[in-house]
Amino acid sequence: MLETNDRGTLVSTDRHISRKVGAGLVAIGSVGSIVAGVTLSTGASATTRHASLAPLTQAIVIAYTGAAAFEGGASDAAVYPAVHDINAAGGALGHQIVISTNDTRGDPADAVPIVDKLLATSSNLMGVYGPGTASAPTVVPIVNAAKIPEIITAGNSNFDRMTYPYTWRLVAPDAANGEAMAIYAKEHHLTRVAAVFGTDSGSQGDLPGVVAGVKAAHMKLVANVALTPDQPSYRSEVERVISAHPQVIMTEEDGTTAATFFAELKQLKGLMPVIGTSAVVVPTWLTTVRNAVSGATFQKYFSAVATGVPTTNPAVTAYAAALQAEKAKVPSPASGWVSNPYSGAGYGGVISEALAMDAAHSINPAVWNKYMFTVTEPGKGKTVVYTYAAGKAALAKGKQIQYVAPTGPIVFDKFHNAFGNEAAETLNAKDQVTIKGSISEQQIQALG
Repeated sequence: MLETNDRGTLVSTDRHISRKVGAGLVAIGSVGSIVAGVTLSTGASATTRHASLAPLTQAIVIAYTGAAAFEGGASDAAVYPAVHDINAAGGALGHQIVISTNDTRGDPADAVPIVDKLLATSSNLMGVYGPGTASAPTVVPIVNAAKIPEIITAGNSNFDRMTYPYTWRLVAPDAANGEAMAIYAKEHHLTRVAAVFGTDSGSQGDLPGVVAGVKAAHMKLVANVALTPDQPSYRSEVERVISAHPQVIMTEEDGTTAATFFAELKQLKGLMPVIGTSAVVVPTWLTTVRNAVSGATFQKYFSAVATGVPTTNPAVTAYAAALQAEKAKVPSPASGWVSNPYSGAGYGGVISEALAMDAAHSINPAVWNKYMFTVTEPGKGKTVVYTYAAGKAALAKGKQIQYVAPTGPIVFDKFHNAFGNEAAETLNAKDQVTIKGSISEQQIQALG
């Protein structure tokens, strides 16, 4: 956290080393610390010009350890590039942004005191990014009560029609992703389904949608197998799947667990088509599983149904460049995150927050929160922008803007949810995406 000491100097109270460099503050640390928000790499001239303005804190509250640790990497790949671009353009209303990372371990009991401490000790808290599925039900009410805007990455169904005014969700509900997987499988005449999901709460989120989607599409669920994370072997679970004679496996679990399971399946029987959820489209999962089953086998059998249909627009270009600029702070390879639907949407969400401040002419969350609609919704005569710098410049000229994210337009409904179609994807050895099909939001709603 940033506080003023008895000499009037801005310092950090987190477990890391901080020092002054010129007019900026450099913070060096790891999980649990504030890192790299106002280094000279964010733009020395901008830092010097606004040295008198206190930094804002963007918190990440997510699992960095435990079964849902992959959430931390995906969140870092969203927030660090967004903050880089905001700071490089001079900051939000001239305020540079620093990042505070907070590890929930994917455990609601651990998350509550962490969030309580964050809210009690943070100065100029701009917003909270996260938490994931497991901790969101307990954390969201706390953050909302503090009137702090929050971008959540949780697919829990209880947020489908939420009434939390400070919470914004840019990913599809878990059930929608599962239903889209069923639609895609049936379109390819794969009607005998084995569900193989980790027992952690994050992985379990999509399972009800898969089960409901398979039933609604008049397919057959021949096996529903749960994998306890990080076991040395899953032979009995593999044998259950084999004996059920499925045509396709629908799956989500952490990368290490998946690698062990699918390597054993390959050894005992050979692989069959596998469809993963949006959560598996992360470099850490893809690389681990690809290495376990061989690249050629992975390419032949694995696909995923992910939130959002990747597009090529200037926001994607900006996001890719920011990932490279912050590659030391995101899981390698940085380029692998460009097509990740969670990270791309999260990057756009943080950019939207900064633009909302600019539009509201205020860093007070109680003032600028409602401007999230203003800077993202389409409208006649609005200037469409794809970067923070372009949006900031347009607002400074008195223009109305619509910010478009790497994942496409952000169109929030009255419940603060923004998601659209889903895409069936395959990924090559460099995690480059090939779109195999699109499942529309209308198809998903009709199935449900």
